[in-house]
Amino acid sequence: MHKEVRLFRGLTKPSLFFYQLREIEEFKGYRKKVFHLMLLSIFVFGLISSFGIGMDPLSKELTNLSPITYELEKFLFFLGRILSGLLYAAIILFFCSLIFWTISDEGEYRKLVMAQGLVLLILLFEQLTYVPLSLFFSLEWYSSPLSLGVIAQYLTSNTYIIYLLGSFTLFKVWVFFIQYKGIKRLTNQKNWIIWLVILLTNLFIWALHALLANLSISTLL
Repeated sequence: MHKEVRLFRGLTKPSLFFYQLREIEEFKGYRKKVFHLMLLSIFVFGLISSFGIGMDPLSKELTNLSPITYELEKFLFFLGRILSGLLYAAIILFFCSLIFWTISDEGEYRKLVMAQGLVLLILLFEQLTYVPLSLFFSLEWYSSPLSLGVIAQYLTSNTYIIYLLGSFTLFKVWVFFIQYKGIKRLTNQKNWIIWLVILLTNLFIWALHALLANLSISTLL
């Protein structure tokens, strides 16, 4: 059976989406959808950087840089954000799918990538919520009212812990739900194994993100 996968439908009807995904023997447009997802990630990261979000360290050096050097630094920052968007999509789509594929006896890797495509859409939407928070309320991503970062800032001054807890948001709850529905339907693995792998995989990504943010290598990733 050949069928085209509609990702946005999966956000509103995940059970139906994953049922159809499981039953598809060979779906068309796989490479096209992966390309579009990665292009969307690049666009979102580029859009965020166009608002100057994350450029605070560079802005502080404005008086010490010549106009040409400053513009070059801005261009390099924008280019870095574009590459970050590409890397971000690759990790969510391929790295996470590879981990989930290792616990599957029958799940097809490409179908798991499509399941992670839903996750990427959710996470990119989360990225966009940081724009109004930054522009209108001057809040950093880890201070989002939808995250545990706000509570963490009252409990500790350790920036790594703040970044780590700030990575956990209501959007991540949605991600957990989508990942569980998808992996369960595509692999038929035991529930406790699925939840363990989902938790460990996401914790690893959050920990890596917190480390990069703490080292001032990454912002809004």
